[in-house]
Amino acid sequence: MTISRRRVLGAASILGAAAVIGSCGSPNPGDRLDVIVVGAGMAGLSAARSLTRAGAKVVIVEARDRVGGRIMTSDLWPAAPVDLGASWIHGTEGNPIYDEAEALGIDTAVFDVGSTDGKGSAVLYSPNGTRLDADSAEQRLDAVLERLERMPAPPEVSLAAGAEKLPARLQTAASESSLTEFAADYGATPDQLALSALAEDDSFSGPQRVFPGGFGQLTTRLAEGLDVRYGTAVQAISLRDDGVALEAGGQRWIADAVIVTVPLGVLKAGTIRFDPPLPEDHQRAIEAIGFGRYEKLILQFDEPFWDDVDQISVARSGAFTNWYNLKRVTGQPVLMALNGGAAAAELEGLAVPGQTTLAAETLSGIYGGRFRGPLAAQASDWWSDPFSRGSYSFTAVGSSADDRVVLGESVGGRLWLAGEATHPTLHSTVHGAWLSGRNAAEQVSR
Repeated sequence: MTISRRRVLGAASILGAAAVIGSCGSPNPGDRLDVIVVGAGMAGLSAARSLTRAGAKVVIVEARDRVGGRIMTSDLWPAAPVDLGASWIHGTEGNPIYDEAEALGIDTAVFDVGSTDGKGSAVLYSPNGTRLDADSAEQRLDAVLERLERMPAPPEVSLAAGAEKLPARLQTAASESSLTEFAADYGATPDQLALSALAEDDSFSGPQRVFPGGFGQLTTRLAEGLDVRYGTAVQAISLRDDGVALEAGGQRWIADAVIVTVPLGVLKAGTIRFDPPLPEDHQRAIEAIGFGRYEKLILQFDEPFWDDVDQISVARSGAFTNWYNLKRVTGQPVLMALNGGAAAAELEGLAVPGQTTLAAETLSGIYGGRFRGPLAAQASDWWSDPFSRGSYSFTAVGSSADDRVVLGESVGGRLWLAGEATHPTLHSTVHGAWLSGRNAAEQVSR
């Protein structure tokens, strides 16, 4: 799925956190617009680009001082930019994110974690540093998941409930493989995650890739030529017979239509007031779909002491059990830990120094005297961020793809919701967000 590339009207580009003005005739609050896009994440950028190419008068209002939303590249370490939000392009064949990166000449690198490359791309340790058979552990997990995928999976059945119905020979394997760790990849716990989530396929074919220079390179380039108003948080959206009115940043904006691309966590929190309230079906869908916890801790070292593999895992539940070797793609001695679900909840309120101490205990337990303390650390906190309130959506117990379809439906022919949570099959991904924004723009243009 690719988007034809045409010259975008206006010559402005993003420089740091400065506001982008599409042209000298850029609209002011109070001027009537064709469409207002709320949020400059991937869905918002996609929608605005599509509408601008079609000749629409569009403004993006963005609460942050940057584009990207849950895509955020930190340049705190100049030699080693790191992504505190989304990292991966999940498959390349037909993936619009990969297509856009290629068209813009932005370098990507294969980082197909968990694959077998003959050199051992993943290693597994016990907490005390004993090397375990990663292939056998993966095979046990696969056997459990294959059996779970064959079970009837009505929306009200959780992953945990499904595991209780496994035959005796797989019960131990289910415990060993840790369904808690599996659910953590969704940002959830086994009790929260619907069993039906196992049947979902949200990736394209082809290798998984990352941006050695950071995912933020792409969002910065995609925002070129768009009129983005930073520091403009939306407080209220009113639907009227002749259009929509927004209260944002102490100003009033008027347009024929609005596309709201804020994360599901923000919709759940109710920080934007809708007048009239969103339809009951939309409200039920917002409540039903899960919004997960998934956080990163990234450590910089003077030199590597760890295995020269992509992924390093520890055979236990809890925080700091999954590490990714960023040196493999950036050349810099950096490790990234991913903590989801219950592991992320364990770390709530713990500042970076405290997280670093816990992480160091895990790494020193694995590597013993080879371990060297980190030079610096960075961590995400999407759960506490008022403009995200979580990481990405998941299929919670009681929800289904129908809820996501409802979220993408028009409200009064004036308002559309977009973002990864609204895509019925590709949710939880950057490409799902991109496609949802493009779909909303197409509906507005009809």
